[in-house]
Amino acid sequence: MPKSPRSMTEGSIARHLLRYSIPAILGDLFQVTYNTVDSVIVGKYAGAGALAAVGVASPLMSIAMFFIIGMGIGASVLMSEFYGAGDGRALRREFATTLAMSAAFSAAIALGLFALAEPLLRLCRTPAEIMGDTARYLRIVALGMIVTSLYNILAAASRSIGDTFTPLICLIAGSLTNVGLDLYFVARLGLGVAGAAYATVISQGVSVLLCAALLRRNEPMLFAKADAGDGRSDFTVDPSLLRRTIRFSAPSAMQQAGIYVGKLLVQSAVNPLGVSAIAAFNAVNRIDDYALIPERDIAGGETVLVAQNHGAGKPDRMRRGLYVAMVLETIYGLIVSICVFALAGPLMRLFVAPEETEVVRLGVRYLRLMGFFYFMPGITNGLQGYMRAIGKMNITMYVTYSQMFTRAAFTFLLIGRLGLDAVPLACVAGWILMMVWEIGLIVKWKKDGRLYRL
Repeated sequence: MPKSPRSMTEGSIARHLLRYSIPAILGDLFQVTYNTVDSVIVGKYAGAGALAAVGVASPLMSIAMFFIIGMGIGASVLMSEFYGAGDGRALRREFATTLAMSAAFSAAIALGLFALAEPLLRLCRTPAEIMGDTARYLRIVALGMIVTSLYNILAAASRSIGDTFTPLICLIAGSLTNVGLDLYFVARLGLGVAGAAYATVISQGVSVLLCAALLRRNEPMLFAKADAGDGRSDFTVDPSLLRRTIRFSAPSAMQQAGIYVGKLLVQSAVNPLGVSAIAAFNAVNRIDDYALIPERDIAGGETVLVAQNHGAGKPDRMRRGLYVAMVLETIYGLIVSICVFALAGPLMRLFVAPEETEVVRLGVRYLRLMGFFYFMPGITNGLQGYMRAIGKMNITMYVTYSQMFTRAAFTFLLIGRLGLDAVPLACVAGWILMMVWEIGLIVKWKKDGRLYRL
């Protein structure tokens, strides 16, 4: 299989990481805009109660969606390795296998969420006054999960071969659709949280249709149907690859879902503080999403680069990829820490009307505490990006769960005395644990000679 100009097995590592990361960052910013526009428009046109309802439902949806995204992350490591090795047949089979696996899992998860919406929300201690709106939003968005999961697999395949531009185009189109539909359904028709949910599902459908069309046109090697020599097309579900994909994807899926299980546990601790605290927590979570996107995407580029070079048998480029990614992560983390601390007030006022003074006050305190520490997840993301690329999926899952449970435990322990201020302090405790564990593992693997092999 001929190498594309996007191949990361040759050339400047920093340039590859930036070329990968910048479109990925822009694309993910537009994707987060789906939920952010919901929050802004719902908060301003339907009130703080509706904003709180969207906030309570979001962690449940995120657990389900990030389970699917985690499957794509695990599979994309294999796709990157096959691409780096020049094995087009294995690449196409892996792509087809992942699509089928994702569709099956997402259908089962969507049905479960639809049927169990209210029991799950009661477990989260959702206030009675917003239970109806929250369940309605959750059920509508769950119905669109299959389409959304297919988009995430298409985007993962594109990114695994270094193409982050195609997902960017698709997310821009979906985000613009989402903005227009939110304004129509919520602001004009007054449909409240249901209108925001309809807008989200329809816009995600636009993204998946466009992504499939662009990939077929621009990346035909993913869909080629040449005879594989055994009477079957290359583009087919491969049972042996399915087993390997599950081995890679299951820990990654559990890790990604675990991140949002932690958020859900924290949300359940925040909910008894009242609607103002819930609304503030929802707003700062949106700001967190924006702040942390570049750190995740730099790590994603690192994973692709290291996995491609593993497939190509280039351990020196794997080592240099880790170093360059860590430098980029640290620089960005320091910049975003300063910006969030300085702009906490204006950022909060984007999400709620001026008269919601208590929501703004709580959110500003939260952001100014967090503003000191945003460099920490940059370091942990960079280390995990390398670990994923060398197949240490179980390790990244264990470390993430330790951070998640530490954060939840500290939140429940402190929230009675500190209120919403307990949440950012608990985040810092989890990040410190994560950093110490990951740095220790990297040092140990380097000494043992296991840092550059699967």
